Amino acid sequence: MKPSISGRLHAQGLDTPRFGTAIEVVRHLGCVQSQLHDMGLWAVAKRTTGLTKSDLDAAFARGDFLRTHVLRPTWHFVDPSDIHWLLTVTAPRIRQMMSSSNNTIGLSPDKLDRSAEVIVEALSDGPRTRPELGTALADAGVDPTGHLIHMAMNAEIEALVVNGPMRGKQHTYVLLDSVVTAPPAQPRDELLALIARRYARGHGPIRDKDLAWWTSLTLTDSRRALELGELRPTDIDGETYWSHDELVEAEQPAAMLLSNFDEYISYARDPGDYERFDGTAEQMMRSTGLLAIDGQLAGLWTRTIKSKAVTITVRCSPRVTTAIKRALESEAAAFGRFVEREPELQITD
Repeated sequence: MKPSISGRLHAQGLDTPRFGTAIEVVRHLGCVQSQLHDMGLWAVAKRTTGLTKSDLDAAFARGDFLRTHVLRPTWHFVDPSDIHWLLTVTAPRIRQMMSSSNNTIGLSPDKLDRSAEVIVEALSDGPRTRPELGTALADAGVDPTGHLIHMAMNAEIEALVVNGPMRGKQHTYVLLDSVVTAPPAQPRDELLALIARRYARGHGPIRDKDLAWWTSLTLTDSRRALELGELRPTDIDGETYWSHDELVEAEQPAAMLLSNFDEYISYARDPGDYERFDGTAEQMMRSTGLLAIDGQLAGLWTRTIKSKAVTITVRCSPRVTTAIKRALESEAAAFGRFVEREPELQITD
């Protein structure tokens, strides 16, 4: 699946930013991957009509959108009203995927259950940072050494906790039921249909294996979800794709500075997706930001934030034409507005 596929840019909200709030973006995309918190915020802001990081920090602190492990499992921003039903769909597979690694590192089901009990008890008095949860676990006789992130992740997947407001530069955890009430149970088929429609609406034409990758569902369940979602099938280069809405054509920007795990690349990638990128897939996964040239992955970028300026260093594989340079200058200016700093663009090959 190519990022530049017809209709995808508009579905992603990247052709003309049209959302006024963070929650509109998160809800439209279904989830927004957010390993690096600030770059996840940039992914949201890039689709809005000019929101800054300060604006999004305030929205996150209010709980307008939440951050938790819900897909694959990785960190994602999620609409509070979606988190319970999404976990109902994805948690069984995630538990299955994690069981082998948990056993390997000595995290038995009993130890995970006990750690979840301690974490819930520790959070009953309010938000706690991860180190504070580690102290609570140790005090309760549950050794968290080397396992704390897995214990916290397990509690998230069990729909017990989520990230709360930031405390300085540290994330906190809060009880999920303190910020959102679980809705009535829905039949699984209804939820499968819903997750297929959400993913297709926010990501453009999709394949069955793209939905399976995004959700962690089996390919069989993904195909059933597409059928239940009553999506539109279309043939693209000999493959069947599915769409939620009529495809809206949009002109590809000469260059885009995307977050390292932007939803623009949230699909089952093929070797051809890297044909303009001279690095490795591992380098891409460990990067701060991704450069797209004419819709294709073509480099990486980093940001260094100072008191009054932000240095944006772009490593570009293709030759930097005048059009690409102008587009990069525009993107750098947008990122400067996002962090409220004067942008300084550096381009290397």
